[in-house]
Amino acid sequence: MGVLQRFERRLEGMIEGTFARAFKSELQPVEIASAVQREMDERAAIVAQGRTLVPNDFIVELSADDKERLDALAESIGQELAKLARDYATEQGYSFVGPVRVRFKAEDDLQTTGRFRIRSGVIRGTTFEGGEIRQPVSDHPRGDQQVPGRPRLLISPGGAATEGTSASQGMQQSFELNTQVTLMGRGTDCDLRLVDNGVSRHHAEIRVDDDDAVLIDLGSTNGTFVNGQQTKRARLVDGTRISLGRTTMTFRRD
Repeated sequence: MGVLQRFERRLEGMIEGTFARAFKSELQPVEIASAVQREMDERAAIVAQGRTLVPNDFIVELSADDKERLDALAESIGQELAKLARDYATEQGYSFVGPVRVRFKAEDDLQTTGRFRIRSGVIRGTTFEGGEIRQPVSDHPRGDQQVPGRPRLLISPGGAATEGTSASQGMQQSFELNTQVTLMGRGTDCDLRLVDNGVSRHHAEIRVDDDDAVLIDLGSTNGTFVNGQQTKRARLVDGTRISLGRTTMTFRRD
């Protein structure tokens, strides 16, 4: 099954109800998905032997009417489009330097329903290495909205850290969870990249939905541990301790 077919299959559960009403127009998600793939192909640049760099930040510009219809599902469809881009990059041997993000924006010069265009860029992501979080000054904000309770991770390279204290290998670092899904792992396309040999390329993700936060292991090699117990899925509450490889973190929420 190809990348586009898998994308359509994942969206099947959204076809009913709200999704169907949102796309009564000529605009179809699979057309946007195809355009994202073309954008990656056209902007692919060989930066080293065996490494081809492609954009990781995409803005889908569309008419105001289509944007309004899409608003309720923009976050979910953006996540599926980002997954498609990561799958396509793996298939083609492309590389990213930061997390893949797909956002939607209304443009006045696009008046016709069903028409859209894509702008893309190469934007570095956040990396945790040597006890320090590095996020380039030029990076876009990770989220457009403030998430209730300001959920965040307090990270240390070894030993659980608590806010306002020092970890055994340095002061803990705070990472805000400003998006609905935060992908963590060693891969350069992760929202939070952990430079840790014990961490898989795509190790785990945290899904934040209003008052709930859930940690999901993505089939990692060495497993994901919550409060010392290996788990595939766990609900996070303030003070929950998480271990990925040699990296430990504490989930906090006001």
